[in-house]
Amino acid sequence: MQIFAKKLLLDQHGKATNFRLHTLQYPHMRALHFAWLSFMVAFMAWYAIPPIVYHIAEDLGIDSIMIYDSNMAAVAITIVARLVVGPLCERFGPRRVMACILVCGAIPCGMTGLIKNGAGLIGLRAIIGVLGATFVPCQFWTTQMFAPSVLGTANAISAGWGNMGAGVTYLIMPAIYDGIVKHTTNAIAWRTTFIIPAVICLLVASLDFFAATDTPHGDWLKLRQAEENGSSSSSVSMEAADQKAEKGDIVTTTETTISSDGVDDESLKGVKKNESAKESFKGFARVLCKPAVLIMMIHYACSFGIELAIDNVIGQVFREKFSLDTSTSSYIGSIFGLLNICSRLCGGLFSDFLAHRFHLPGRILAHLILMTLEGIFLIGFSFGLINMATAIVLMIFFSFFVQSVCGSTFGIVPFIDPENNGKIMGIVGAAGNVGGLVFGLMFRELQPDFETSFLCLGAISLGTGIIGNAVLHVQGKTIWHIFRRHD
Repeated sequence: MQIFAKKLLLDQHGKATNFRLHTLQYPHMRALHFAWLSFMVAFMAWYAIPPIVYHIAEDLGIDSIMIYDSNMAAVAITIVARLVVGPLCERFGPRRVMACILVCGAIPCGMTGLIKNGAGLIGLRAIIGVLGATFVPCQFWTTQMFAPSVLGTANAISAGWGNMGAGVTYLIMPAIYDGIVKHTTNAIAWRTTFIIPAVICLLVASLDFFAATDTPHGDWLKLRQAEENGSSSSSVSMEAADQKAEKGDIVTTTETTISSDGVDDESLKGVKKNESAKESFKGFARVLCKPAVLIMMIHYACSFGIELAIDNVIGQVFREKFSLDTSTSSYIGSIFGLLNICSRLCGGLFSDFLAHRFHLPGRILAHLILMTLEGIFLIGFSFGLINMATAIVLMIFFSFFVQSVCGSTFGIVPFIDPENNGKIMGIVGAAGNVGGLVFGLMFRELQPDFETSFLCLGAISLGTGIIGNAVLHVQGKTIWHIFRRHD
């Protein structure tokens, strides 16, 4: 697989089979980079409060229970948002949905300074939590642009680099606050800090809407209109290409049909763009009954859900266990989120690598290996909170595998029911937030016993990973087909 290719190669459907990560080539690479950038700034605004929440609590007199409740509120609202956003992507396309969510989340983020008590903090974080739904158009967008043979990597890049926003916010929010508080009071400093992530979200939303497109064939709504009129999408595609050529864009590649070398030849059909609300609801019920969807929901809850729960408490873990100040503990905690720059990508690459050898059963095998290691290192961390050096090293390992499992999960998800990808991505994505809510409650009830919390996380991940992958069926394939091939 080429990551920094000289030319972008397309399959017969116009989807890219390699990458030019060093460019913003229209439309494929621009969509990929805008997808992860949008998710990253959304994540940054979504988790902007935890790194400096103790400064807010000190000013407003908010106790630790209300802080935990605000953490859960930020995760809970995203469950509903992701379920709603999936069908919206199928209806309006990922670009418009992404821009709309960023705008809707940026406004309350910028208004954080207006809160006056714990109830206000909980309510505001619930509203800001809508930004977590950007995950769905992020994955949906890359699914439209890249071929099945590289889809695990494409989805892992967009979501992994997007998830890096949690680490970025743990770095920049304390730094912004520390810079402002030198010249004013704590009460003014924390209220001013949140304007910056809000403005960034608005700028990226503008880029999404005005500088990108939804599919290799052009604008989603034009394609939907063409389908309703009974005409082919090729004319729309040619018109879009001509328009970009007139603007001097860099769409200059001429390679056309590149096969997947037999990888994932189980098909990725096009998403239905003109479903009625009734059909969409029936589709929801239909995919929700699929055992593969239910298993992926559990596994994503045990990967992204764990990541969300830890994002809310990792600074507190180091702050309370090793008596660190708020800024230092936040900087150490940022390592957890920043590892997304490579960890989720590695999960997608590993999924694609084994898929080249064993097709879909290889993706399931990759998923099993990563979930097993995730569970082992989470259990190890629960026993490693004895000194800071040991804790940091074990945190690096468990965070790598927690995030890698997110990548391998979405190396499988697009193949479960390709015609309903938006719905499935919304459902599985929402399950991740359910996991974040459940595990957040566990941290709340067991505080300050973080050792037991991480032990439970590891045991749950290990058990569900082994059992779930042993019975997982995707397009008629299971992990056991690997061994049948060699009989």
